[in-house]
Amino acid sequence: MAFVARVLLAGMSPFVVLGCGPRIASQPIKTLAPADLASSSTLIGEETPLDAASEAEGTLSMVRETETVEIDGRSFTEGREVISDGSGIDSVREITAVDLPVGVAYPIESLVGQINGRPIYAEEFLLPLEDRILRIVAEQPLANAVREVEMLVIRRFSEFVDSELIIAEAESKLSPDQQQGVLAWIRSVQEDTIAGRGGTRDTATASIEEEFGVSFDEFIAERRSVALASDLLRKRVQPRAIVSWRDIEQAYRRNYAIFNPRPVLRIGRIRFNSAREVEKVKQAEALIAEGSDFASVCSAMEIPEDGFWLEMELPKNGIAGTSLVGAVKNRLEGLEPGQLSEPWVQTSFISWFSVLNIEQPPGRTIYEPSVQFALESELSNIRLMQEQDRYLDSLKDRWVSADIDDMGRRLLVIARLRYLMNN
Repeated sequence: MAFVARVLLAGMSPFVVLGCGPRIASQPIKTLAPADLASSSTLIGEETPLDAASEAEGTLSMVRETETVEIDGRSFTEGREVISDGSGIDSVREITAVDLPVGVAYPIESLVGQINGRPIYAEEFLLPLEDRILRIVAEQPLANAVREVEMLVIRRFSEFVDSELIIAEAESKLSPDQQQGVLAWIRSVQEDTIAGRGGTRDTATASIEEEFGVSFDEFIAERRSVALASDLLRKRVQPRAIVSWRDIEQAYRRNYAIFNPRPVLRIGRIRFNSAREVEKVKQAEALIAEGSDFASVCSAMEIPEDGFWLEMELPKNGIAGTSLVGAVKNRLEGLEPGQLSEPWVQTSFISWFSVLNIEQPPGRTIYEPSVQFALESELSNIRLMQEQDRYLDSLKDRWVSADIDDMGRRLLVIARLRYLMNN
């Protein structure tokens, strides 16, 4: 099981993911030539031959169930043949037909490239992801499964490359004295881990395997890698992620509306159907004629939600700048909160409007410490990510001996052939 660790800079948010999995050992490339796949019938798999005696005993019936899927320009046909002689004992033959162009090798286990001089094989890379990929393929339709598997492989490959580059760079920077210091630190970590997980190496090993799915030595190696990578990034990236006061001022101006929100206008409405609610219209008109305000009319006539109708941000130019229709704007202009507007008589309805209130949320100035800290933290995280990307790009130019995009594409092709051709 892969063990993923996040590197944290002191007092800062995580900004790099180290996908540290099992080390990949160098293995020979295994391919299967077209001649090995081809037979007289182009079918591969377990075949159950029919003998003449069985065939003479009665009429045989055969049912074939197959499905063909095309992936990366290659056609794969899978299924089975059920041959019955009527005796109740059927013969089953599994079918796997591969439409493989002549001269093209079928990848069984392929070298996809090298990182830091170490070969990367698809088999070892995909193994930690296999359970999750199989679950995706089993639960999702083919189109969705292809997309999810591709995203998973690409994301994990990117994390794997970044992790390998950072760790290799960190190890190359260690002086002999620093290497001795790292060894002493590792011994301290081992002792602390054993003491905290039962007091003996056996109990610590069992606890780590149960919790993380890795051995004791792999767990300590992960701790070492994370520590080295964290120290390297702190030295190489953090000093470049500087946030100045001018940056904070510019960020505050860009987000001025967030820190100083516009007033909120709440509008009320009383509305009746002129034909079906004649009595209510008369009652409302009588109350208004007596001088009742909007809240009193709503209370007397039991209007739901006290007549609340709409809430919106109030622009700088007031009600005239809102998106309300002109007839409503004209009736709301100049009204005091709670005052009723002139009625708006439409074909089937009559309506009265009122400004319930105008609420001004409190603003926040740039001189508030919490505002400055929030802006500085956000800008710092952005700069850290930018500087980290630049640093990783420089490492890729120096360390990677093959094109990373080509390596990713090879992994995708092999993952499709291996896990999606049966879906």
